[in-house]
Amino acid sequence: MLDNQRLQNLLALLGCEEPLGIAYVENAPADSLTPAPGTNHACIINYLRMARTKKTCVHFSSEVRTCMGGWVYLGYQLPAPERIVHFVTTGWQGGEGERYLPSPDSMRRFLNDIDIQPAPAPFCEVKPLSLFKEGEEPLLAAFHCRGETLTGLSMLAGFALDDHEAVTMPFGSGCANIFAWPLHYRRKGQKKAVIGGADPSCRPFMGVDELSFTVTFDVLEGMLEAYPRSFLMGKTWAGVRRKIEKSAEIRGEAAR
Repeated sequence: MLDNQRLQNLLALLGCEEPLGIAYVENAPADSLTPAPGTNHACIINYLRMARTKKTCVHFSSEVRTCMGGWVYLGYQLPAPERIVHFVTTGWQGGEGERYLPSPDSMRRFLNDIDIQPAPAPFCEVKPLSLFKEGEEPLLAAFHCRGETLTGLSMLAGFALDDHEAVTMPFGSGCANIFAWPLHYRRKGQKKAVIGGADPSCRPFMGVDELSFTVTFDVLEGMLEAYPRSFLMGKTWAGVRRKIEKSAEIRGEAAR
């Protein structure tokens, strides 16, 4: 069970909003926002934004398509359709590609590298960690934050894992780096933190200067155990924390 008080203390030190928990479940969550049947395109990152701003649960289903890539990265459409190979790269006859990779072969290598596996359950729920009840445990925890806070999370992950390469930022869509890449490292037995949000297509649904930072739940627990012994308790971080507060003031936000 997550130590919620320790989590709140860590969030206060980092100047960070509450992370989202991600779990695959057998039954559709009640009172949850979800794309309607027949939806042709529903951006997963937009739904995550709603979970954050409305402090509510959102979920995705194996039966209801989100977007062409998102359904793949959730593990609900495998193998990935050939259309996505061309869409992300050079396009197809009559259709312009995103040109995020230089060639269809490059995209095929990416899909081979990330090695997405079928989703373990028909529904994927995402909600603030505080909404998880006793007996429920998320698989992943996804933070959304700006640069100063991201430095704190990244350094803390390296400290907690005692790994100089604990944090990675691989190529991928916004949802690939929140869902598929963290699960890829988990299957390989590697504890990694994955930074995401570099995909230009997801930027409209993320805050200014904001990136994602996703870890498996056991890594989050390790970070919570480690932070009282870390740099976060020292004078250097206190200076960074003042910068976070100043940034919030400039943007007219309440300091977290």
